[in-house]
Amino acid sequence: MTPTLQEGTAADSAVGFGFAEIAFMLKMFGTVSATKSAEVLRLEAEVDTDRLCVAGASSLLGRGFATIGADLELEGPAVAVAYALASAQRWTEISLITSEITDTVVHVESDKVSVLLQPRTLESWFAFAQDPAFPGAEAELAIIKEHISNHPDGTAFIRVRTLSGDEHLLIRPDADGWASGKILDPAQDVVETTGLDDRGLLGRILAARGEGA
Repeated sequence: MTPTLQEGTAADSAVGFGFAEIAFMLKMFGTVSATKSAEVLRLEAEVDTDRLCVAGASSLLGRGFATIGADLELEGPAVAVAYALASAQRWTEISLITSEITDTVVHVESDKVSVLLQPRTLESWFAFAQDPAFPGAEAELAIIKEHISNHPDGTAFIRVRTLSGDEHLLIRPDADGWASGKILDPAQDVVETTGLDDRGLLGRILAARGEGA
């Protein structure tokens, strides 16, 4: 069965988790992907802290997101989030930048379920189910387009991580289209391509993700 955040829940409905709850879920599985998820979410020290993970398990139990049988078993939306984190094949950090703030969305993609995680107050994380009608790259493009629609002078930075390496892409609006760039040499300026339409930018995102256009 494919895990889902919630039966019949819209893709834009969020479920919140505290950092101790996330740390417990990562420790519970202990896969290579879970270790990478801890690195991406900057929770490596928390996963290694037994007392904190116990607190996370207790919180999940208290919220009805876990039950105790022979072992502790996750329930409800925690199942999908834990599965994505423990089985992820790609992690994409999308930094949405304005002159005042930088907001971040972490797109976690596994074989059966993909979720969007957004950090909020007191190191909590809000999880959204990726709309299955959109492939991963298109979902990321939609997030960037919404950001620029709300902040016309904004920019975005994508960092794509896999178990084998990292890739990145800088994105900014360019007249009626887009410009994308990469830092090939830290001592040199960004190498940029301008005049991209939505399809052209999607192609750049696909390339950064290691996918064909």
